[in-house]
Amino acid sequence: MRSSPRPGYLPWVDLTRIIAIFFVIVVHVSYQLVFKWGQIPFDQWMLGNIVDGASRTAVSLFFMISGYLNLIHPMPWKEYFKRRIPRILILLISWSLIHMVLLAYTGQREYTLLTAFEAILTGSVYDHLWFMYSLFGLYLITPIFWKLADLDRKSIWYLVLLWVFFEPIVSLIDRFLGLKFGFILPQATGYMGFYLLGYLLGTHEFTRKQSWLGFGTWLLASLFIILGTWALTVHNGVADVTFYYINGLPVLVGAVGLFIFVKLIQFDHPLVRVFGTTTTGIFLMHYIMIDLVKRGLLGYKLSAFHPNPYIGVPATSLVVFLLSALITWLLLRIPVLRR
Repeated sequence: MRSSPRPGYLPWVDLTRIIAIFFVIVVHVSYQLVFKWGQIPFDQWMLGNIVDGASRTAVSLFFMISGYLNLIHPMPWKEYFKRRIPRILILLISWSLIHMVLLAYTGQREYTLLTAFEAILTGSVYDHLWFMYSLFGLYLITPIFWKLADLDRKSIWYLVLLWVFFEPIVSLIDRFLGLKFGFILPQATGYMGFYLLGYLLGTHEFTRKQSWLGFGTWLLASLFIILGTWALTVHNGVADVTFYYINGLPVLVGAVGLFIFVKLIQFDHPLVRVFGTTTTGIFLMHYIMIDLVKRGLLGYKLSAFHPNPYIGVPATSLVVFLLSALITWLLLRIPVLRR
């Protein structure tokens, strides 16, 4: 297989990354409010539910952008496994070690060489790093997807439709009807659907009307997630985040709509390019920054609860985003880290 040329700079790709990473931070800041149902005033709980519910497409967008960028640029297998696989493994292992050092330094955990190795192998170092493990699996199977894309685009749509049934739809049936299907298809589960949808939607041209329809779809999906979470929580008496599920149907619909809409935007600005190059670094370090800001890194403590949710949630999210972007940008000035 010969390498195909990469397309020119695409502003919407960076915009999607920026939106996705900011949503990730918002989710990790605000979710604390959602799980305080009955323990904090209702308006504060609903604030957390609104910003969390509206941001739930975060990781889905990351999977979609990764799928688009990897699948539009097939290359010889040897070149691919020499360039792409080591890169993601180095990021995963190095940031796992960084998190372990900080966890040990703050007294939250203790590690030996054996337990450190086990933690990296099992993906139990830090919650948000699960994404890197899942992405690594998709990287491994990407050359197979290239073959499918070469043979027949309809085959990829067929895989996506299977995934939609065996993941979002089956999970809803199980949750609300208590019906567990006897037949399963492991090959059409996980996050494969988002990865393939990124390629299918990213390589399709949409009209302006369709793009704005996508925006409306995201708004409606977000509203459904917010109101549905409220209703289930009231009914059960405890926080019920069924509709927050990444592979859930509401999140899928919202992610597709927002992806299509952002693809319409051709806003090429130097800041978009700068922030676009820092999104991976922001993702890998944002949990550390949330903790440091909560502890008063800047001489003032910020969190979802401090000084209050109405200030704490947006201020913490913005500060964490900007600090993480700045640190990543500085690190990328080091030549060896740019490669």
